[in-house]
Amino acid sequence: MPQSYHVEILSFETIKEVQGDWKTADYTALLDELEFGDSAGLGEAELREMCLMALQDMDPEDAAYIVLKHVVGDKLREGQLRNVANEMPEEKLWEEYVVPAFHGQMFRVASLLYAALPAIFPKPDAVNVVLRIKGVAARDQGLFVPSPDASLLVRLLAGGMSDHAVLNRLYEDQIQGEAFPNATDMIWSARAAPAAGDAVELSVLSSGYWLDELERSDAFDVQAFPDAPGHK
Repeated sequence: MPQSYHVEILSFETIKEVQGDWKTADYTALLDELEFGDSAGLGEAELREMCLMALQDMDPEDAAYIVLKHVVGDKLREGQLRNVANEMPEEKLWEEYVVPAFHGQMFRVASLLYAALPAIFPKPDAVNVVLRIKGVAARDQGLFVPSPDASLLVRLLAGGMSDHAVLNRLYEDQIQGEAFPNATDMIWSARAAPAAGDAVELSVLSSGYWLDELERSDAFDVQAFPDAPGHK
């Protein structure tokens, strides 16, 4: 059954890299793959700089392949990795890759490639939105805190956009229906915490392809609901 919520947009930020997405272990693994030499004892900032330098010395498609292999090499076949690597200098694959479930990982790849070769790879642009959602009864807190139900969250966000927004145009049937199987593909991360009264504050990370229209809104009222039982 739909519940009524009042949503305030506290902040809307476009980012080109997720803080903490790339860690010491990632840089070390990439440098080992690139046979860049001994990196023992170096701090994270130095490892990142070495990694960027190593990527700069490569053909762009080969650099993209190495980073893709590190991030999604266990999920894509060799031929797929090569094809995607060839597309990365021209395409915003964090929005356009044919499988939306990979968009967050494609953004992670793109962020490091852009840091190394900004004249060659497109500038990544993800969105971090912070919301305050009012009208969350105590019995419904578990649908939001600490990790919101994806189907409820995407329906709620869609309610703050026009009918012409990409999300509403492509997924109208799922938004209105009992099951929204694609909802998890659109939310890269989301964390919520209780706020004063019957509210929660929520931080959502996703592609601007899905969420850009929220930048034009300060607040909205919406009726939203999670998937019906049996459709999880």
